Parts: sequence; C-alpha cells; structure tokens
Amino acid sequence: MYLLFEEVEIYPYRRILAGKKKKKAARKLGGNKKPFLKGLTGQIITPAVMALWCAGFFLGRAILFGELAPFGIAYIAAAMEVFGRAGLGTIPAVILGLVSVSRGLPLSSSILAAVGACLLLRTMPAGVKKPWLVVPGLVAAATIIVKISLLAFIYPSPYDYFRVLFEAVFAALLTLVFLPALLALKNVKRPFSREEIFYLILLLGGLIAGIGELRINIISLKEVLSGLAILLAAFIGGSGMGAATGAVMGVISGLVYVAAPTLIGTYSFVGLLAGLCRGFGRAGVAVGFLLGHIILSVYVIDHGNFIVLLVETGLAACLFLVAPPLLVENLQSLAGVPLENVLKQEVLLKEALGERFHKWARVFREISRSFEQVSCTVQKDDQGQGLQKLLHLTGKKICSDCVLYQTCWERELYKTYQGLLDFLALKETYGEAGPEDFPDELRRRCLRLKELAIAIDCLYETCLANRYWSRRLLENGAVVSEQLRGVADILENLPGEFEIYKGDTGPALRRRLKEMAVQVENLTVDCRPDGAAEISVTKAACGGRLECHEKIAPLLTSLVGQPFYLAATGCTWREGEGSCSFKLFPALNYAIALGMAGIGKSGSFVSGDCYSVFDLRGGRLALALSDGMGVGPQAALESGVTVSLLGSLLECGFSQNMAVKTINSVLVLRSTRESFATVDLAVIDLNNGEADFIKIGAPVSFLIRGKQVMRVIANSLPAGILEDIEVASEKAELLPGDVLVMVTDGVLDAGRQLENKEEWLAGVLQGIAGLPVQEMAELILKLGQTKAGGIAKIPDDMTVLVARLVKQKTRAI
Repeated sequence: MYLLFEEVEIYPYRRILAGKKKKKAARKLGGNKKPFLKGLTGQIITPAVMALWCAGFFLGRAILFGELAPFGIAYIAAAMEVFGRAGLGTIPAVILGLVSVSRGLPLSSSILAAVGACLLLRTMPAGVKKPWLVVPGLVAAATIIVKISLLAFIYPSPYDYFRVLFEAVFAALLTLVFLPALLALKNVKRPFSREEIFYLILLLGGLIAGIGELRINIISLKEVLSGLAILLAAFIGGSGMGAATGAVMGVISGLVYVAAPTLIGTYSFVGLLAGLCRGFGRAGVAVGFLLGHIILSVYVIDHGNFIVLLVETGLAACLFLVAPPLLVENLQSLAGVPLENVLKQEVLLKEALGERFHKWARVFREISRSFEQVSCTVQKDDQGQGLQKLLHLTGKKICSDCVLYQTCWERELYKTYQGLLDFLALKETYGEAGPEDFPDELRRRCLRLKELAIAIDCLYETCLANRYWSRRLLENGAVVSEQLRGVADILENLPGEFEIYKGDTGPALRRRLKEMAVQVENLTVDCRPDGAAEISVTKAACGGRLECHEKIAPLLTSLVGQPFYLAATGCTWREGEGSCSFKLFPALNYAIALGMAGIGKSGSFVSGDCYSVFDLRGGRLALALSDGMGVGPQAALESGVTVSLLGSLLECGFSQNMAVKTINSVLVLRSTRESFATVDLAVIDLNNGEADFIKIGAPVSFLIRGKQVMRVIANSLPAGILEDIEVASEKAELLPGDVLVMVTDGVLDAGRQLENKEEWLAGVLQGIAGLPVQEMAELILKLGQTKAGGIAKIPDDMTVLVARLVKQKTRAI
C-alpha cells in the first residue's frame, strides 16, 4: 500500500517537471485528458455531449450522390480534435447512422475508414504545429488507404478509384469546415465571427441532409427544417445571411439528393426576400418567405406539388412565428453584430424617421389649415347665400309661369324682395305667417298669395334644417382641424424623443431577468432627451404583493447600475385585470401614496364612476376620475371610455387640454342621444412637485396642507354636452405631506340637506389628514354612507381617490 501510494505521488511530479515544454506546445484544440471510462460515468455525458453524439448519427446518414459518405468520418475527426476523448462517442453514433442507410462493402469500408482515421488521430503528436492541415490530411489518407485496399478484393473499375479519391477530398474539406464550427460551439459564450457563422450553417445543412426522406404523411421534414433555418437566418442576419443560408441548403440538397439546380436559386431567393422584410418583424420575414416560394413555384414546380409546397412552407413559417423569443434573442446575440454598427444604424434610422415625421406633420398642418379656411369662408357667406337661394327658389317654383313675373321679378325686383323679407321676419318672430301677413303692396299685385305663403313656409323649414346641419358640419370641421393640429405637434416633437440608449436594451434586460427566475410579459427601455432611461414593464398581476417594488425595481437597479423608482408607493393594479403595467423612472424626488374606495348607488356592485392612474413620460403621474351620466352599466361604460381614452391620449403625448377636447368631441359625435361624463384630472410632476388640475363638470377637490384645507373648483359643463368647451386648468406647487382628495358628486350629495354640502367634507378632512391614505379613503366613504342614511339610501355612485406626496426613498445600487 505504501509503495503504491508513493508511486502515485511520483508520477505527476515527474510529468510536471519533464513535461513543461510539452504543456506549452500542447495542441490548442486538444481538450479532455480525463479517463474515458470515468467520463462515461458522469463527467463527460452532459446534454451538450449527447447533442454532439446525436449530430454524429444524422451526419452519418448524409450520403453524397447516393454513394459517397464523407460527412461521418470528417465529423469524427473534428469532434475528437476539439473535444478530446468526449469525441470518441461520435464513432458509434456515426456507425449507427451509416448502418441505417448503407449495406455491404460500402458500409464496411466507411466503418473501417472511420476507425482508421480515429487511430491515426490518437497517434498524432501533441506538439504538431498545423493541426488544421494535418487532421484533414489524415482523414483523406485513412479514406484512401482503407477503401482502395478493400477494392482490391473485387474487380474495381477506374470509376471506383476516382470515386474513392473524390470522397477523400470531400472528407478533407468537410473536416476543415467542422473543426472551426465545433470550436465555435465549444466557446459559445462569445459572439460568432462571420466565418464561424458560415461554417455553422454548413454543419446545419449536413444535419438536415442526414434526415433523409423522412416524412409525416406528405410533409418532408427536410424541407420544413430547411425553411425554418432560412427564416431564422433571415430574421437574425438580414437578406445576406438569409440568401447565404438558402444557397447552402440548396447546394447540400443538390449534392445529397441530386436535386434540380433550380433548388439552389429558389432557396437563395426566398432567403433574400425574407431578409428584406426583416424590418416588419417576424411576420414580415414569414410573409416574404412565403411570397418568394409562391412566386417561384409558378416557374420551377408543377402544379401537382404546389399544395405540398404550401403545406411545408406554411408549417416552417408557423414554427418560426411560435419560436420562443428568448431563443431568437440568444441567436441574435451570438450572431455578433458589433455595437458600433448597431448605434450607427440607429442614428441613421433616427434621422430618417425624423425627416419622415416632419413631412407627416407638415401634411397634417396643411389639412388642418384647409379645414379652417373652409370654415371661415362658409361662415361668412352662409347667411346671405341661404336667403338669396330661398327667394330664388320661391320665384322659380311659384311665379315662373305667372303673367306678372316680369313686373314682380324684373321691374319691381327690389320691392318684391323687400316684401318677402318682411314676411320671413314675421314668420321667424311669431313662428307662423299666412297670406294676410304679406305687405299691402305685394297683396294688391300678387295673384298667388296662398301658394306663395305655402312655398315660402316649406322652403324656410328646409333652409333652417340645412343651416343647422351646415353649422354642425362646420363645428365638427373645426374640431377635426384642432385635433389634426394636435397630431401635427406630436409628430413634430416625436423625433426629439428618439434618443439612443447606450445601456442594455429591453430584450437584454428581459433575458437577464429570466435568468434570475423573474418572468415579465414585456419590457421596453425608452431614452429621455437627457440620456436617462425609463423602463416600462408589463407582467402577470401579483395580487397586491408589490413585486414591482420589492423585486423588479431592485433587480433592474442592480442590472442597469442606476436607481429606478416607481411613481406610486402602493399597488395600482385593479382587481379583475390579468396583467399589471408600470413604469420605472430614474432619480425621482417624490412619490405618490394612493388610496381608493368606492361603492355604487344603493350599494350596487356596478358603479358609474371610474378612476385610473397613468405613468407619463418624464416622471409625471396622472390621476383621472370620471362620473358617467346616470348610474348602472351605461354610466360605467361612459366613464370607462372617458378614462381609458384620456389615458391613451396622454401617454401618446397629447397635452391635457387637447386630450380633454378630443374626449368631448368623441362623446358629442359618437351618439345621437344625450351622453356625457365628468373629467377630473390631476397631473403631478414627481421631479419638482408641480400639479396641474383640469375639471370638466367635476365637483370640487380638496388639497390638504397641515390643518389648512384648500378647494380646487370647476367652472365648466361635463364633456359631451357642448361641441366646443373651454378647458381651464389650475396649477399648484405641492409640498411633501400634501394630500389631494378627489371625489365624485355622490359623496358631496350625501350632505345635500346642508346649505353648503361641501362644508361637511372639508370639516372631516381637517381631522383625518394624518391617517394613511387608504384609511382616509375608506373613512370618507363610510362617513358619506352614514350621512346619506345608510347604504340603501345612497343617492348616487360614490368614489374617493386620495393621494399624498411623499419623499422618494433612496435606493442603493
């Protein structure tokens, strides 16, 4: 035992001393020197090694021209050189592949050639200088020696010798391809170079070729996988990589299956077209791929195979569309596009988009100006032209065949016009007029007074209707003009918001969060003009566990390297919604603590009130509260539409005034019946505490500072009543600790028996300002119910929204 132990200690000592030069000259591609049997028990057999062996099986099945088998021996040599003893497992895998497609002497010669190449590689000195040339040479030598030796036992023809020579050349060339491809896969943590990508595409083509003629009904797996490879390459690398991948797939298919040369052009063309559509996302790449196949199918395939082609290409496109985004993102990162190229492309894209947006803004301004010009012109001429047309039609319909026509409408035209105008004035004043109401001179001269009165009466009513609808059209045109001008302003300012963020992008952050077992549905990074990032996140609702505060924000802070904060300190998720959306801002000075409580009329579960909270660009938070007309589902629909549309407009960049006017126009124009809703909007800048209040028909709000209670009062009708409303805003500078209380009229109406129904709530607020915001909201609602005489006697829907401005807690990086 002692001698054995001593001998074990001496062996590595001698190897270290005597082998320093050998270790320095060791082959870079040589790998594992662990005992093979020990590796088979668990240190070598990993999912990656299993994939290496499975690839050997399919490459062993790939036969060129129906009789050459260079893929298997080349793959064995490359795997042994790159992965060391772990590559030995590719020998039985390749042999199994050969057995599945070959028989007799070709099978025996290929197996012996593979074993011979393996033996030659194991005897190759470790310090060989150019393994890239030596390994392919040994593969070619093993192929020639073994197969020509076996040919001696039969009666070979010159063609047989040439066939062996071609197979040896192909095996050597494929070894040159597989060596860098497997080495790139071994060092997969770094991005691939362009040459490595090409070698990997060739390796993938060989694997697909090894599938052979396997089919599921009429569907060829080889065609489906070839199409999927082309789609992924086109999406990741654009038209160039798509065309190159298509060419490789076509060439290998032509060599393995002796396919028509047109297949190479077909695959290249569809890859090129798919890559050109990459700007439209995955759907665009899939559409380009399908269109390329359909266009060329008219010329290169018969109509009997057209259905099969559609099924195979459609299945490939479907697999591409449902591929996991994380897989595609990983492949894109491995493609190794340099960051400076990406930034340069983004700068060029920003310039191109900026120019395009300016053009669009100019078009919208021109359309808006045309609406304004038409409105001004029609308003000036409408009154005079309407009367002139009315009198002209009266003379044409009643007096044209009268014997006194020339007297009344030519020689005495002024007196006739004056008499008819006097008659119209009486009708407009008293609502009706008859033949006896015409002036005396006109009654003495006119022979058709009764017909004249009836015609004027009918035409006058028509004229009033036309004037009403003309006015409505002009008013709507003015609204459209103003909204188009607002859209033009947004488009004009939009290029300034396209700043290039130099840090991690949304997909990269989403991938890193997934590695930390944090699942998000969507994550986007917006860059502000000052270069700081704002991160928008959508994830499955956590049910109020505040994962956004406790998990997401700290993780993103550590990943990006700068502190991120939420605008609201509590949970803004509304019960019943499947997902939760929030935005993270850098360097916010303040946050909003929110509390909410509400109940329907007489305790109903359906409330006509609606509220929402919106994170706006630049660290602003919008609180919106709306009360629909009446109560019940219809009122809930009105207020829900109002709040939802208001949030969408504000998030898109519309100003508060333009957003409210747009909502008013929608409510006025969308229905002929009466439909309106109040709008109570507060936009708070969490960088400096400035607040902007807009109230359209909404009741008074209360701003509490210490023991002082201030009122924010509205002076306009609800949205949806008048075609044009004046939007007035109140501004205030909030301080930490200030509390804003927004209520609907149901809360104030609980004290309707009082002379001033606002006083009871103002008095309550003075005493409860120090409570947490949620307790404040619930207490105000409870007091409102008590004031109304109980839940059953609540006169209207009640909603309370309480917001307190607090200092933002500093987050460690």
